[in-house]
Amino acid sequence: MAAWSNVSFGDLFTLANGVLGFIAITYILDDRFLIATSLLFLSMLMDGLDGYIARRYGSKHSRGQVLDSISDSISFAFAPALLVYAEFNEAGGITLGNAAVLACAVAILATGLFRLARFSAGGYQLPHFIGMPAPAAALLLLLLCLMFGATGGAEPDKYYFTLESVEWLVLSFGFLTSFLMASEIPYPKMQGKLAVATGGAILLAIAPSIAGLVIVGDQSLYTAFSRTATGVALALTLVYVFAGPVYEKLKRGKS
Repeated sequence: MAAWSNVSFGDLFTLANGVLGFIAITYILDDRFLIATSLLFLSMLMDGLDGYIARRYGSKHSRGQVLDSISDSISFAFAPALLVYAEFNEAGGITLGNAAVLACAVAILATGLFRLARFSAGGYQLPHFIGMPAPAAALLLLLLCLMFGATGGAEPDKYYFTLESVEWLVLSFGFLTSFLMASEIPYPKMQGKLAVATGGAILLAIAPSIAGLVIVGDQSLYTAFSRTATGVALALTLVYVFAGPVYEKLKRGKS
């Protein structure tokens, strides 16, 4: 009980991030990709709230940054890598396509862990991110999997709203985000309007799951709503991926 007495309110949100990521992994292993993705979006909300809660209510220790990176490694490195592998790896043993899928998944995992370790080692003290942040990379990959991933999961077909499965597109972005995470390209931190836009993208990404509880009986309406919400979230995320470094460079030039 002594250990739990030192747990701060913000730590509970950080732990929720990691727990949701682990539960998402169990759903990925069961080929329930949509539920897994929804859980990972929720983990992103927990990750966004834990810092605010810690600042609002204080902390009982200085281990929050380490705990945050451990939880992030589950939700934003292991889980997205496994999701990409599970959705695109085909039965039939070793093939060129399966080798590319495995290489992409390994790249996502390895660079995600490297990125989080670099952040914990002192990157959090900088006014900007060095390399694309792992949560942003995970958000991009999850949205791409929703729009262009496999539809052969265990959920009923009516719950899927992908345009079509485009393996090369998702894998290409998987390798790109891996490069960006490992790079030293500066990215702005989510503050002010940027934080609002990021939160909006995550809420839009969650919207299809919420809407599914209400309007999934009308499959055409659900599909149209889901594609629109996910498409807008994807567009907002792509703006950060490609325009974020430009914005950071211009901000530095003015200071």
